Amino acid sequence: MTRRALVLVLLAAVVLAGCMGGLGTETDPSTEATDSNGTATVSSETTRGVSDGSSPTEPTDGNETATVSSESIPGVSDGTLTNATALARANEASLTETGGAVRIRRQSSAEQSTFDLVVGAGLTTYQLTGSRSASDDAVDFDLWSNDTTRVIRTRADGEYNYRTNDRRDDRLSVLSGVEEYLAAGNFTVANESTGNGTVVLTADTFVTPADSYGPLTDVGSLDGRLVVSESGLIRSFTVAAATERETGSYSYTLLRTGVDRVDKPDWFDDVPAGATLQMQLDVNVENSSYLVVRNGGGDHVPSNTTISVTSNNTTTTATLDTSLMAGDTRYAYIDAATGTLQVTADRPTAGTVDSVTSPISVSLTTEDGASLYSAGMAWSSESAAASGNGSSGGSSSESSDASGGSASGGESGSTSNP
Repeated sequence: MTRRALVLVLLAAVVLAGCMGGLGTETDPSTEATDSNGTATVSSETTRGVSDGSSPTEPTDGNETATVSSESIPGVSDGTLTNATALARANEASLTETGGAVRIRRQSSAEQSTFDLVVGAGLTTYQLTGSRSASDDAVDFDLWSNDTTRVIRTRADGEYNYRTNDRRDDRLSVLSGVEEYLAAGNFTVANESTGNGTVVLTADTFVTPADSYGPLTDVGSLDGRLVVSESGLIRSFTVAAATERETGSYSYTLLRTGVDRVDKPDWFDDVPAGATLQMQLDVNVENSSYLVVRNGGGDHVPSNTTISVTSNNTTTTATLDTSLMAGDTRYAYIDAATGTLQVTADRPTAGTVDSVTSPISVSLTTEDGASLYSAGMAWSSESAAASGNGSSGGSSSESSDASGGSASGGESGSTSNP
């Protein structure tokens, strides 16, 4: 894997966490994974490139005019959105109950992303497709999941990486992330009845998060518009914000409702056998000198797996000459004499190692192209170590799955995910 491709794969770790570039911090299976009822029944319009902008039909009164009261909308009281959490949860529940498709876009001067989420009724199956670009780098991301297993594919510089993991929860961060944007504005009712069963709320003032954490920070101006049904189903939601340095926007659009199940994608048959491996990989940097790679349990890491380390703007690679079984440990270091990456079963001795400096990127990729681990780590000069959680030990949310893993810094370390 080239250095640029590795950087692009790592970029995907922050794809779905809910920010707009510099305005904030953006915020698994066998190849036989199938749903219990066989094939799905969703039109291709609900996958990448969705063009159907139709909206669900609302109940109407005798005059064929939909009636709705803002006081019945979850989280809205006295004409004001007072509980963003309640509305976000109601939106999730309404969309996942009957199934549907939404499109989420983020844009700033630094980066852009567009993702389509298609959810089968009852959240038995779902698919997430899209891309994120920053500067000249871009990552395409695909995820398909049934009720037990998720399959992930990322593409950068024409190079595909695959991985799978168990599905552990029923919350999608791409939906739950809407909450932080709802809470960022002083949304008040602008139109009590639109005639099609929705209420319009608008915002023109930024609301600083109580804990000073959120996708928007130091915002000088904000303009928001929310169109929501009585059930809490969000039809459309946009936020445009500006700081002293840049502007950015976030949009959430309901494309359709009434999706039964989501078909397995065409690329499902291309998932390599190595992507089915499940292990608990831990990677630590000791003494700012070398990496400790340990398989804490589960499947083995196959021989000929490539470990790639990017440090000091230089990428070096090496292959495992033997399998890394559960409980086994390997040491990876930059040889001080040759500048090459070495992997040994024994801890390297002082004087033979070219120290690594923060930050670094680490990945493990099988011979058949399956991504077993991918993480970025950073630590302060006072830190003695930094650590990362790999694909099997990381979060089960789709946000971390975008890269094949997440990283957690040790002793003031920073992470790819919030």
